[in-house]
Formats: sequence, structure tokens, C-alpha cells
Amino acid sequence: MALRTGTTGAALTLGMLLLLAPALRGQDSVIVIDPDAPRVDTLMRGGPPPLLIAELIAFHNDSATTRTSGDVTFPAGSSFEGRLAAYRGTLRIAGRVLGPIAVTNGTLQLQPTAEVEGDILVVGGRLIRSPGARHSGRERVFWDAAPVLRTPEGSLVLRERRRSLRDLATARTSFQTGRVRTTLLLATGGTYNRIEGLPIEFGPLFELRPTPQSALRLDLRGVLRTAGEGNRLTSDFGYNVRAEYRRARFGVAGQVYSEVDPIEDHPLSASESGWSAFLLQRDYRDYFERRGAGGAVWVQPAPALRLELSVRRDHERSVRAIDPWSLLRNGDRWRRNPLIDDGHFVTTGLQLDYDTRNERDFPSTGWLIRARVEHSTSDDVAPVVLPEEVRPPMPLEDYGFSGLFFDVRRYSRLTPTLRVNARLRGDGWIEGDRFPIQRRVSLGGPDLLPGYEFRAFTCAPRGFSDPALPALCDRVLTAQIEVRTRLGLNLGYRLRDREGSPTGRFIGIEEADLVLLADAGKAWLAGSGPGQVPVDRIPTIGEWRVDLGVGLDAGGIGAYLAKGISEGGPVKLLFRLQRRF
Repeated sequence: MALRTGTTGAALTLGMLLLLAPALRGQDSVIVIDPDAPRVDTLMRGGPPPLLIAELIAFHNDSATTRTSGDVTFPAGSSFEGRLAAYRGTLRIAGRVLGPIAVTNGTLQLQPTAEVEGDILVVGGRLIRSPGARHSGRERVFWDAAPVLRTPEGSLVLRERRRSLRDLATARTSFQTGRVRTTLLLATGGTYNRIEGLPIEFGPLFELRPTPQSALRLDLRGVLRTAGEGNRLTSDFGYNVRAEYRRARFGVAGQVYSEVDPIEDHPLSASESGWSAFLLQRDYRDYFERRGAGGAVWVQPAPALRLELSVRRDHERSVRAIDPWSLLRNGDRWRRNPLIDDGHFVTTGLQLDYDTRNERDFPSTGWLIRARVEHSTSDDVAPVVLPEEVRPPMPLEDYGFSGLFFDVRRYSRLTPTLRVNARLRGDGWIEGDRFPIQRRVSLGGPDLLPGYEFRAFTCAPRGFSDPALPALCDRVLTAQIEVRTRLGLNLGYRLRDREGSPTGRFIGIEEADLVLLADAGKAWLAGSGPGQVPVDRIPTIGEWRVDLGVGLDAGGIGAYLAKGISEGGPVKLLFRLQRRF
């Protein structure tokens, strides 16, 4: 299917997708300071790896190392011999240093009269070399901050990373029996909703390594739905049994399952939607039940590239909202969960994943590209009646449709404290019969278009009313860009360890980012009827909805102000428990 739009639309689409690629191709988390140095000595990608951090800590803590902190200057004519380590601040060298230098989360400045004989390692900062400065030795510079803390005695320790809320509510233990490793798990499902309440996951995972390059896994996962209907066993329990054989570059898997899935994975993540439901009785997702079996085979021709072919057969059915408890507004009624088009569906999918990000949770450089095309068929679909403006009557047999999803993200670091991130995301119908309700899409809310209300754009025709507020659009397309700058802001308290040093878990806001954001998006019905967009076109840019905003993001928590500028509306205050993208 060919999609056409005007010159302005093509420019915006390509601009958002490739905005930062050519100009910033060299702006990785590691900077090669000496272009004449051997490439293998200086080019390090993917941020500071654990082995490098261990090397940095060992160097700094060595009893033979001279340590400094803050702004320190070695004046012209001075001479220093030995191992030199600096923590934070700026280390200025105008004299002579005979020995290696390591700088942690700071800047090393070699002035015109500087002479350094020894290796240089800078992690979490910059190396500034003035004309005339001389250096003999290896140079390694990483912009990404080193995850370390300085104790009152002056030594460095590894800083404990923040753990997700789901990890905090997880208990697991592992033991070895011969060649089989067994892990027992008891955890929450990472969410809370009006269908399941708090899902509790439990069961064993068996792992066997026949060779160093291969692995067999059998995951027997049960799910207890604490808010089940109670009138039948299957409403209170679910399961996911998955068997997998994996080698270095390919694998095959099969599974059987009975689980509750969201219709859309936005406007909030599973954990954020769970907290909103538990605290405020506001569930921002809709759900349906899937029971069936499936299999997949994948290849990984390169470390960053993965291709997967999958097939599954589901019995998809509607589920109704129960009445789980919530901390606030417990007397209110939950929003109804919409009915879906029940039936058995056979789905074949092809997925591509390309991931060069330097870090999965908080990336600062790299690409993430995900694309999936699916084709589904059904011979017994029981459709819900929708207005003909949304969907013409569906065939009850030989029903088939195809859909496409893609998510393209680019992360770029301009300076140690300044980053620009861009995203282009699309989802929707491409051919065949029109989508069932459980595949339809919408727009509006904290994730993709935060300046607008939840499901501000559902494609519901005038006069159509449904308290469930279902998503009815065929297609959605969004573009997002954000500029982040690191603030030296620390509002909180670090717990003390067993020895009484303040090196334990940090509670509060630590090294927050100031975020400037802009989003644009459009959700629409495809067709030739009134208010629809031809199937081979996308809406013109003038029809898109746009918002602007500003926020403070501390990684585990963020607060944003956003306002839609395409139409009138108030400024919205939003709180997030993870980064936007």
C-alpha cells in the first residue's frame, strides 16, 4: 500500500525520523579525542561497561593513587610523578605529569604548557586539550556518567541502581540439580487493573545448557487474578507455559497461554496504569482475554538485528470489569471495559528489531527500530455492531485483515549534559476486512499526546455514545521530539550503609533532567466516506494535533506541564513513573 502526503507532511515525517542521524553520527557516548591514535585503543561504544567501571574504581582506590576532588590546577612549571585520580570538578594541568590520570564525572583540561606521559581515562566528562599540549599514551573518554559514589574516606563505591517497582515486589530463588538450573518465582504481574485486580505470577523456570552456545528453557508460569469473577476457575487463574531452544544466532519457541491482554499499550505503561488504578480508580487501558497456543522462530544475524516469524491461534473473548478495591475514590464506579469481537483468530506475524542503544532503561545514544506486520483470519467471529461510518458489516466467515506497527526512535547526545531524542510511531490497518475492536487504536493522553485528554480522539461519529469510550480508529501516527539537559539537582536523602556511610539507596530526586517536548499526532478512519481519509493517504500536517510542554524527569519519577496548541484547552499537569520513550 502506497501512502501519499503533501510536501510538508513528507518533510516532517522524514525530519522526525532522520533528524539527528547525519549531523550527529559521531556524537556517541564515547569521544575519540586523538584522531591519530589506534582505533582499537579509543573507540568504545555503548557507554561505560561494567569492567571499565571496575577498572576506574580500582584505580581511584589504589593506595598508590593520589586523589583530588573539585577544581584543582597544576600550574605551569610544576611536576608530578605517580598515579593521579580526580573526582568531579575540573582538573587543569599546565605543568608536567609523569603517570596515568583517571577523572570520574569531571573534566580534564590540558593547557598549552601541559605535558602528560601516561594513559588518560575520563568517565562522565570531557577531555579539553589546548593547542600545544603534549600527551603520550592511551586516551579513553566516556560522556556517560560513572555510577559511583565517593565515601567520606575518599574512596569510590559502585552506586546501587534504581530497581523497578515490580522488582521490589518479586521473590525468586535458584538452585542447581545436575545440569539443570531451577528458579522459583513469586511476583506481581507489574500492574493493577479493573479486570484482574493485582495479578500474582508464580511457578518454576528450568534451564539446561547442552553446550556453551545453546540453552533450553521451560517456563511454567501461573497467574492468580485476585479480582476474578469467582464463579469459575478459569476467571481466577491464568497461565503461560513457554518452551524455548536458543543458540547464539537463532532460536525456536512454543507456548500455550490463557492471559488478559490490553487492547492498546498506551497512554500509560502497565506499571503506571496499575498505580493509577490502585490509587485513583482510573484505569487507562482496556482488556480482552486470549487463550491459545503459538510458536515462533527467530534469527539474529547481527548483535543489534533480530528477525522473528510467529504463528498463533487464539480464542479471544470479552471480559467485564469487576470491582477491585482502590485507595481513593473507592466508592466510584469503574469505567466499563468495552466488548470486543469474540472469536477464534489465526495470526501470522513477521517482526524486525534493530537496537543500537547504549542502555536499555535510560539510553542516551543509538537507534531503536521495531516493526511488525500481522495477518489474521477467523471463521467464527461474532462482531459487535458499530456505526457504518466506523466499520461496514463484517463477514461472519472468511474474515481476514492485516495490520502494521512500527516504532522508530533516535537518541543523540550533543554534549555531556544535552541530549535530543526523536520518535516516529505508527499503528493500524493496512488491508483486508476492517479491524475488530481489539485491534483498533486511539490517540490522546500522557504517553503520545500529553497535552490532550485521555482518548481525546477515538474516531467515534457524532451522536455515538458508549460509556466504555472504546478506541475506534483504523490508524494512528505520532511524532515526538524532546530536548533534555541535565540539572545539578539533588533533592532527597541517601540511606546509610551498615558502616554508617551515606552510600545506600537514594530516596528523592537525583540528577534530574529538564525536558522540553513537542508532540504531533493524528488518528483517523481509512476509507472513502465522510470524515475518512483515503486508504492510500495519510492526513495532511494541518490536520494533526500538536502539543508543547516542559518537565522535570528524575528517571524513576517525572512531572510535566503540557498544553495542546491545535485547539483550546487548559495546561495539563502529569506525573510519570518512567521516561516518555
